[in-house]
Amino acid sequence: MLTMIVYYHCKAGARNEFVKEIAAAGIAAKCRAENGCKQYDYFLPLNDEDTLLLVEKWASEEAQKIHMTTPHFQQLSSLKERYVERVGIEKILHE
Repeated sequence: MLTMIVYYHCKAGARNEFVKEIAAAGIAAKCRAENGCKQYDYFLPLNDEDTLLLVEKWASEEAQKIHMTTPHFQQLSSLKERYVERVGIEKILHE
């Protein structure tokens, strides 16, 4: 299994709009419906109004790679260009 913790560091004041657009596009639900997706959840840190945290778990690295080819992943990438300054990613492989 693969766990990914993704930190979206948004442009100043842009996080809430980014969250609204992700929700309106139904991106999380589409990701959760993918084969191999075990978790796909967004969180708002209480002490940082410009960061959005994503925790995603996949049955395998291959499932996550396939996820990156989906139309909704491309849609998220387009949203990131508008709202996000930088992204930090932590990957944890489980046996």
